[in-house]
Amino acid sequence: MSVPLATSTGTATFDQIAIVTGLVSLLYLALAVLLWRERTGRPTLVGRLADTIGRLDGVPRWAAITPYLHAVSLLACAFGVWWDIAVHIDKGRDTGPFGTPAHYPIFFGILGVIVSGVLPIALARKPLPARTIKLTKGWRIPCSAALVTFCGTFALVGFPMDDAWHRLFGEDVTLWGPTHLLMIGGVVLSIFARLLASAEVEQLVGINLRRRFQEIVAVGALLIAWDLFSTEFNYGVPQFPLILQPILIVFGAALAFTLLRARRGPGTTFGALAVYLIIRGGIAWAVNQPLGEILGHFPLLIVEAVIVEVVALALGNKNRFRLGLVSGALIGTVGVLAEYWWSTVWMPIPWPSSMIPSALGFGVVAGIGAGLVGAWLATRYAEVAGEVRATPSVRRTHQLGAIGLVAVLAALFFCVPRSADPGVSGTVTLDRVATGAEPTAYVTVKLQPADAAVDARWFEAMSWQGGGFMTHRMMKVADGIYRSAEPLPMYGKWKSMVRLHQGQRDLVAMWVYAPEDLAIQKPAVQVSDGQTVEFIGEQQVLRREERTDVPRWMWNGGYALLAVVGSLEILGIAWLVGRGARGGRMRAAHLESQERAREIA
Repeated sequence: MSVPLATSTGTATFDQIAIVTGLVSLLYLALAVLLWRERTGRPTLVGRLADTIGRLDGVPRWAAITPYLHAVSLLACAFGVWWDIAVHIDKGRDTGPFGTPAHYPIFFGILGVIVSGVLPIALARKPLPARTIKLTKGWRIPCSAALVTFCGTFALVGFPMDDAWHRLFGEDVTLWGPTHLLMIGGVVLSIFARLLASAEVEQLVGINLRRRFQEIVAVGALLIAWDLFSTEFNYGVPQFPLILQPILIVFGAALAFTLLRARRGPGTTFGALAVYLIIRGGIAWAVNQPLGEILGHFPLLIVEAVIVEVVALALGNKNRFRLGLVSGALIGTVGVLAEYWWSTVWMPIPWPSSMIPSALGFGVVAGIGAGLVGAWLATRYAEVAGEVRATPSVRRTHQLGAIGLVAVLAALFFCVPRSADPGVSGTVTLDRVATGAEPTAYVTVKLQPADAAVDARWFEAMSWQGGGFMTHRMMKVADGIYRSAEPLPMYGKWKSMVRLHQGQRDLVAMWVYAPEDLAIQKPAVQVSDGQTVEFIGEQQVLRREERTDVPRWMWNGGYALLAVVGSLEILGIAWLVGRGARGGRMRAAHLESQERAREIA
């Protein structure tokens, strides 16, 4: 996802900045009026609606509207992101923050997330959870409301920061740009706040089928939202090593399924799985069919859900960390093998068998780590809800959760970096299929060295941003000689290239064709028959719009800022969930002491 500019150079025009600023200002003004009226005891339409829904659902007024608004906002963001990325793959740059219709659901979805956090702040009145946050004398708010607002604000800040980033660095046409991750990450992490709110409500009024269903939907939303980070892999245009895809799948599945099954009864993981498959499949269909963009693939996660259910039935829910550890290890092995099979059936880039050993190794580390993090969250949410538990100790659970988080981050940080070692070149032969105004040709490449593509994780010809997308395997003709399975376009706005992923993280590519791009002062590229072309860093080909005159320290500073913000969000989740859990433990101990006193009397 990106927010490039009307001049097509990555900067927003004044009118578009004014539109965004005006919309956000109007929203914040409306929220300020709502806060003022509610806190001064004046009736509001929102307050009356919250009272009505609260009576129907049997929940406090502050918890009445948020579950529905948050769910709709998440759906809008997810749909918008997948649509937006498909547009960029098919057509290239857009013309500003609202240059494509796909930006509207993203923007308003983020605003909806913020509103779903502010509403409980405005509507907060007793009954409240045992542990709250004091804003003023007589005004306390649930921890979950602060957390949703916290995450949503970071997501919204990503919009203006995205424009600033493009002004400095040009367009980084990748989902994994810092400001893109800031926006998506804030929305994804807000789901943990939604689960915290569910536990706070349970502390006050218990659990029923409707709220149990809402929790299952929230975990299904977590699976859907986490899959956003794999979108480039799912669309077939990954810009990071392929090993990252199984790690992301394992992490998301192990954390979400462990969290839900450790909290709820048998079959709940299948409920979250159904939410994931129906909505994720529906979005993929909607983007591909009515909207006419590229089809987004996605992992099945069926085997992963079965694993967690079977382990829970065998070991029970009493020891959540044992459940997370065993489930994570099995998801990192059996689950990886299942997704390997699925990649050969439907994924745009099948996983090569040569990658399986490393995928299993990293999968086990990521699976165990994610399982422990899921168990930590489940334990804290259960305490918020009022669970009385003696072992393991609170300190011990914190240690296990921290170990899990470190294991996951270590796997990600080891596999995310990429390299582009020089030394590969190819002599090109073009077998013309169509000539004239729209020429196409099969591309044959004779590699030097001849074994450069042996055991490659991908070696493919790709064309994109010309009004569509196509990727074709490079088929072996003879030792060191490969031919594209289908012809590539070499006209118009198409960009055609040959991509090679060697070893663990080496990503290189060579141009076949690219049009002249006056907006970024790039000349046309046209490889001729018999020409020998050097493979260069794939990033230089896929991200043609990026500026190359920016010092490295500025890039590092941007990603360092993202790391700081991400750390703040993780710490915010840990602190607020932990604060709610402490209140739940105190309330449970107080109720238990009252019960003992009544028994003695």
